[in-house]
Amino acid sequence: MATLLDSLTSLVTPAAGQIADRLDESEVAVSSGLPTTFASVLGGVVTKAKDPGSFRQVFDFITSRPPGTNLPVDAESVLGSFVAGGAAAATGTKFLNLIFGGQTNSVASLINRTLGFKNQGSGATLLSLAGPLVLGALGKRVRDDGLDSSGLANLLTSEKDSIFSAMPAGLSSLVSSTGAPHIEAPEWNRGVTTARQYADTNANAGRRWVWPVVGLATLALVWLALAHRGTRTPHGAAVVDTSFTHAGNVTSTAGGEVSTSLGTLGAFTKRSLPNGVELNIPANGIESKVIGFIEDPTKSPDKTTWFEFDRLNFATGSAKLLPESQEQIGNIVAVMKAYPTVKVKIGGFTDNVGNPSSNMRLSQQRANAVRQAIVHDGVPANRLTAEGYGEAHPIADNSTEGGRAQNRRIALRVTAK
Repeated sequence: MATLLDSLTSLVTPAAGQIADRLDESEVAVSSGLPTTFASVLGGVVTKAKDPGSFRQVFDFITSRPPGTNLPVDAESVLGSFVAGGAAAATGTKFLNLIFGGQTNSVASLINRTLGFKNQGSGATLLSLAGPLVLGALGKRVRDDGLDSSGLANLLTSEKDSIFSAMPAGLSSLVSSTGAPHIEAPEWNRGVTTARQYADTNANAGRRWVWPVVGLATLALVWLALAHRGTRTPHGAAVVDTSFTHAGNVTSTAGGEVSTSLGTLGAFTKRSLPNGVELNIPANGIESKVIGFIEDPTKSPDKTTWFEFDRLNFATGSAKLLPESQEQIGNIVAVMKAYPTVKVKIGGFTDNVGNPSSNMRLSQQRANAVRQAIVHDGVPANRLTAEGYGEAHPIADNSTEGGRAQNRRIALRVTAK
């Protein structure tokens, strides 16, 4: 059975383009923001599960909602079924305030900063959409599975790893102020690589699920509230390059393991940046490559030139950055601060082991984690985007362990100089 986070994300993801148009945000930002926003709400509920008294209040609120009916499961039908729903919105607001202890606005602001939305209210809009949908989803699961308070708490606890890994960094400090237990955010560590060429693609994975009316009614309210803003000019289609040209040596970048091929990066040398900061970086690492690209007047940003992180590592199967990633993240932060007009995109990739939709989700979570780490260290959020590509675009043979290790990677593309 799909997790709560997967099911919620799959319901709304097909409508991401239309929501992006109404919010006047990029579709990529909205698509990546959906799991982050749903995870934020679910994470708030999970923290309550540690306190039986507090969780009982949440459970009573969930079960006080009237049973819902089945709803359309494709994006076109969902969007076509919007109706006004002021009462549903009010219920959703009460639910969010119950789990966040009055910190709902702060959570919305954190989501907005994390996702790099250009409009101040976009995070709040997504959160107002997510709250009632989570409420409806939990109510449906309680009714379908005959769960009591402890049964729902156990269900949420069993899914907490996937929920916590998708939450924005910093949410822990907000929910801890409500008396809920501390949620550990990814360890933000510090920041080098080989250029590789492949194309940007937009990937979608969808599953079908049915939800209570309260969730759809809130979607209606959000949509109608934004309708007066009109639609924006659609973005052009991404350029797709089906060739994958490899240049230079590859090291494992995004698996649980630590790279053992640092010798291929060349000798560490001192390099001064325009703002006077001095880095100690490998001659063939990502820092040197990115700096060279930025400073070369003959090089222009495109959709195919990527640079792979070579000293970036995660806990196996998760989006938690390991301490040895500290230096690499810090170096990239220093480079971006030294060149304040530069913007970048972070791409996440996996091997082909496991479920494709799970791989897609993990790659997005890892790309988000790297982006959040860089933002956490002082780079404005509007200078970075992140996208997961799952097992697409392998650069080595997935039938061997060595090849799979190369395919598990995080890469960076300069989008503006």
